[in-house]
Amino acid sequence: MTSTGPPRRAALDATRGLALLGSAVGTALLWLGGRRLGAGYRPLDGSDLDRAVDLVTALVVDNRVLAVFALLLGHGLVVQLTRSRPAGPDGTGAGGAGGAGGGRADDTWSAAALRRAAGLVLLGAAHAALVLDADVLATLGVVLVLSLPLVRARTRTHVLVGLLVVPALLVHGVADGLGGSTGFPDPPTDYVLSVVDRVGTWLLGLVLLPFSQVGLLLAVIAGVRLARRGWLLEPDRHRRGLLVLGAVASAVGLLGAWPYAQVVTAGYAVDVAVAVPAGVLSSVTGPAGALGAVCLAVLLADRITGAGRRSRGGPPARKGPLAAVGDGLALTGRSSLVVYLVHSVLLAAVLAPWAGGLGNRWGSALVVALAAGLWLVTVALATVLARREAGRGGPGGPGGSSGRHGTGRRGGPGAQPTDRQGLERSSAT
Repeated sequence: MTSTGPPRRAALDATRGLALLGSAVGTALLWLGGRRLGAGYRPLDGSDLDRAVDLVTALVVDNRVLAVFALLLGHGLVVQLTRSRPAGPDGTGAGGAGGAGGGRADDTWSAAALRRAAGLVLLGAAHAALVLDADVLATLGVVLVLSLPLVRARTRTHVLVGLLVVPALLVHGVADGLGGSTGFPDPPTDYVLSVVDRVGTWLLGLVLLPFSQVGLLLAVIAGVRLARRGWLLEPDRHRRGLLVLGAVASAVGLLGAWPYAQVVTAGYAVDVAVAVPAGVLSSVTGPAGALGAVCLAVLLADRITGAGRRSRGGPPARKGPLAAVGDGLALTGRSSLVVYLVHSVLLAAVLAPWAGGLGNRWGSALVVALAAGLWLVTVALATVLARREAGRGGPGGPGGSSGRHGTGRRGGPGAQPTDRQGLERSSAT
């Protein structure tokens, strides 16, 4: 892999910024309650508009969003390892891989990754205690640790690990199919009691995490394979491959999620003999859906940001409104950890039973509209900041340094391992 300057990172950062929309939607859906829930923990008494929203989110959000961030985590680990190694004769950074310098670099990289993982777990514990036990930061921290051997593993090891983690996807899918039929109570309306409830649920989920979320390693492996080929960092040079892979993987993901989406939008408690297989199929095809989404999103982001043209050394195109939005998306993606936490806190303030309590009264449509609006405001603010930085020649400007870009440092949100209604309620994000 060649060195990566800011223009080549812009499309990948913007892709992460787009993924935060799914994260916000999934987090908001977690707060639906106060009524009878069905598969995917969606209210059974929703309106036609609510069911339409449930259909879309069951197809593209459930079992997909966290896998997107796991894929980006695996990709980022490879990029960080490559950068940490001494440069070889061709300047690729791989020259020292087999020597003493490469060994020291690998040790430094591993230590830094472990520190980031510990930081994610600790921050996730605080987030769970204060706001939401369906925290994903600890999940990504544990997955990060499990991913370290995969970064340098060979293809057959990737295949073997992929096969070994499939049972975890099956378990996850069973939980999605059962959904609200498991009858978990809503969280307490008293904040102090809710803290106790969240801490207990989060701790139990952390213990069971290797069994419930280890399936994310499939997405990590996909990210590692893409990073080794440089496809996401140079999408303009791999458009055909990304388009074909994205289309095929997206089709698999959508077809696999369709039966589950039908169950979620049925409006009544579907028999478990139908709901559980549908949930399992959605879960198993989740990594494929995530892979397709990333491939297509990075192509879109590359076009919006104009990163491909700048990385080829061409003159930067005049910034139009679309390119400015691309810069805002990229800045949002670079700040994904902070954005995730801010979104979570603001959504809880409106929807949580111990705060605004609107999650017990609103349907899916209003909850998703709130999350999407919050994300749009975030991108708009980031766009303004990016334009100001560009005007000052700062990190957002052409050729400027974008700062720290370690994917492994980010708490990309998505499908939650635990939540307020129990360990099984994980499909909503």
